[in-house]
Amino acid sequence: MAPGKRLLMEATARLAARSHGAEMISLRELAREAGLNHNTFYRHFDSLEDVLHAIVDEFGRELRQGLSLARAQAPSVDTVTESVMGWLFDFADAHRDVFVIALRERYGPPGPIRDALQMQLDQLVQDMLTDLKARGVLPALADQVWLPALRLITEQAFHVCGLYLQAPELRSQWLAQAKVVFDTVILGTLARLAAQKSSA
Repeated sequence: MAPGKRLLMEATARLAARSHGAEMISLRELAREAGLNHNTFYRHFDSLEDVLHAIVDEFGRELRQGLSLARAQAPSVDTVTESVMGWLFDFADAHRDVFVIALRERYGPPGPIRDALQMQLDQLVQDMLTDLKARGVLPALADQVWLPALRLITEQAFHVCGLYLQAPELRSQWLAQAKVVFDTVILGTLARLAAQKSSA
């Protein structure tokens, strides 16, 4: 990636995380934050929204690759949740500005990258399904049984990540909470299926 493009993406993430919305950032302010001439912006991007989409794409790609690797490298089936959430906490720490933007866009008023974030989340859920089936974490049931449960787990994982960023000293508590959420949703899905079968 061209150095100027990288500087603009990093500056946008910093400014957007500090402000109430990326749409409030002016191109002059952005160029000043990046240490570039404001005319340099148009060599790399057509609009501020283009920068945000580039940030989301890169963030999503790194997130998906890292989470899949964390699931694959977990020492055992029983430690997958802790391994994945531990990796996710570290990733959130290293990409704090982008994580703040993503949480705000996801749960706050609709913004210019909400749809792009939703696409990334949908892909994360599909990756999770594939990886957990390959590791033998999930009982062999149809994908349509697991996808809603995994969406719920993914949403909760990002919520817990937000809590972690606010209070990293409670890391072990947040890890334990994530494990409870995962186990409860999986066991609840199985219990619901069993109840449906017995009443049929």
